[in-house]
Amino acid sequence: MKLDKLAGLLLAAALVITGCSSNSSNQSALKTDPGSAAGGQATDASGDLGGTIKIGLIAMLTGSNPLNGLRMQQAVQMAVDEANAKGGILGRQVELLVEDDQTLQDMAVTCANKLIGEGVVGIVGPHRSTNALAIEQVINQKGVVTITGGTTPQITTLDNPYLFRCRASDAIFAKVAATYAVEKLGAKKVGMFYNNDEFGTGGEETARAYCKEKNIEYISEGHNTNDKDFTGQIMKMKNAGVEAVLIWTHDPELAIHARQIKDLGLDVPVVCSPGVTMPQVIDMCEAEQIEGWYGVTDFVSGSTSPSTRQFVEAFEGKYNVPAELFSASYYGGAVALLSAIEKAGTADRESVRKAMEELKDITVPVGVITTDENNDMMHEVSVARLENKVPVYVETIKASQ
Repeated sequence: MKLDKLAGLLLAAALVITGCSSNSSNQSALKTDPGSAAGGQATDASGDLGGTIKIGLIAMLTGSNPLNGLRMQQAVQMAVDEANAKGGILGRQVELLVEDDQTLQDMAVTCANKLIGEGVVGIVGPHRSTNALAIEQVINQKGVVTITGGTTPQITTLDNPYLFRCRASDAIFAKVAATYAVEKLGAKKVGMFYNNDEFGTGGEETARAYCKEKNIEYISEGHNTNDKDFTGQIMKMKNAGVEAVLIWTHDPELAIHARQIKDLGLDVPVVCSPGVTMPQVIDMCEAEQIEGWYGVTDFVSGSTSPSTRQFVEAFEGKYNVPAELFSASYYGGAVALLSAIEKAGTADRESVRKAMEELKDITVPVGVITTDENNDMMHEVSVARLENKVPVYVETIKASQ
């Protein structure tokens, strides 16, 4: 009996040692595999062992802007569905993995790590500039292409080879807004309301620089996300005698500005960041509050561009909701990522990054994608005028103009 017991103990010890050795070997293989991360599906060095090609989406599906996140998800899913209906990419079906960042920076980092661990080839999103800045070190270290819609000029200065942008930078948007207020609307004294986050301050710095260059008198007033009362800032603008106002903030704050500007009688032309052209913002406002306002935007659904018309018909036919900026921009981002995978001829992450850098003249609903030396892919914006709560296309302005 004693010999049997000793033999059993020795056998158990051998199994434990063998198991530890096997687990250590597997973890080492995952860490050195460039196509995967711990917790994800292991692939070979080219990322081409078969199965689906996984791409990720980070969207704000809950939090302060859930409708915007839903439109992102619908648009990217539509791009994936269209690719799969044509036989997929590289002969494989595309699988979309979705994570909700709740519009929070720490959650964006959690989402990025989770998607990378699940073996995605690339990521679309997050949207907010703050969230894109929060995850940029993670994607750089892990080597995963990520396509954001964050517009702060700060993204351009990061020198991150894996971070791409599917919308124009605020260096373009805000300059077009300021230029339009001065050159088209004739303002000689410009005021700006802006959010104190990266998005708002990026726009403010660009507008300030333009006005300084053109010797235009300029004043600005900042506010924070979730502020509810802008009476003090608006009265300062009114008392200063500004001749046009720029507004650079997020959806809820933009709608409050519209109501309070009307109530306080600041009766001057208004040029806004893209949100004012979107249904989810327009629906928060009364028609008279925003009548005649201008928005500089990626996308005007009423544009006669064939690519825009095709997208609007497809999106609205599929989901029975209006196509808008978030759906159009992130559909374009997804198309860019899928095009890069196809161009690379492999799902290897590094090869896809190189293909992203070489994308040129890809027509999407918001214009033509061509990646520049800063990984910015869009270089034009549209101006729209609000008429009875409908954004009416005015003109398209390229960055070089």
